[in-house]
Amino acid sequence: MKNRIITFTMSLKQSQFEVERVKAEAEKMGIGVTRALYRELSFDLENGRARVLVGGKEVNEENTLGMWFRVAGTKSGKYTEGRNLAIRLLRDRVFCCNHEGYLGWARMGKVSQHGVFIEKGIPVVPTRLFFTKDQVKDGLEKMEGDFGWPIIVKHEKGYQGKSVRKFEDREELTRFVERIKEKNLGLFMWQKCLPTRWDLRVIVMGGRAIGAMKRMATGGEFRSNYSLGGKVQQWELTEGEKAIAERVAQVCGLDYCGVDIMKNEQGDNFVLEVNRQCQFKGFEEATGINVAKMVAEMLINGRR
Repeated sequence: MKNRIITFTMSLKQSQFEVERVKAEAEKMGIGVTRALYRELSFDLENGRARVLVGGKEVNEENTLGMWFRVAGTKSGKYTEGRNLAIRLLRDRVFCCNHEGYLGWARMGKVSQHGVFIEKGIPVVPTRLFFTKDQVKDGLEKMEGDFGWPIIVKHEKGYQGKSVRKFEDREELTRFVERIKEKNLGLFMWQKCLPTRWDLRVIVMGGRAIGAMKRMATGGEFRSNYSLGGKVQQWELTEGEKAIAERVAQVCGLDYCGVDIMKNEQGDNFVLEVNRQCQFKGFEEATGINVAKMVAEMLINGRR
């Protein structure tokens, strides 16, 4: 009998709120949820036969309805490869949330996202990429003229705003560049600083924007992330904001994601990034939307 959802995490602490909420909602529907660690995955691969195992027990369409994946990133990439192999072997029989996006991008960093957004005509904040310190030096005057000060610098693999920096002048930015190893320079994105101190987190599920929250920076903090103390409140989405968020989910092949949108002083929309494993504690608090129930329903019904 198909009576199980499997959620994958790297540790028992990772995404604890989200996993417990989905488990609670699924159990109300009579569906069990198994929390598995990525290291519990193993595979039997032979010509004409392949098996995916979790904790030594096979996962198949007879015992599993859907699989939900949280962040699997490691320096070696072994867990992202394991996640994607499980998806490739099971996606035709078991609903694997975000399967298209995971197989398209093993690691969906900010640089690759921006490439997709530009290709598909999705608006982004003006951005520069450099791979040598001479390029930064040669391009700084033009960047000053185009962006003005301050200038925002983001690491392409950063998360929850922890790698976002703001530089007020050329001297401060130059000192930062001098500290970076040149081989790592291409991992940073240099962006125009939008003067608004808030942004929107839109959750898209099954191709539909289910709601949004406004995240506002507090005190001297310029970043609006909920995890960094930003205040949140419900936001009524316009048709334009819905269309942008849903378009991002579509072009990135995502069944479930959080799309971050920021506005300039004129109210124009710019997509900052998409998070295909977005947390939703602050979102539920701000909007009153039962995201966990909707995730459980998606995994049970296999809505794509």
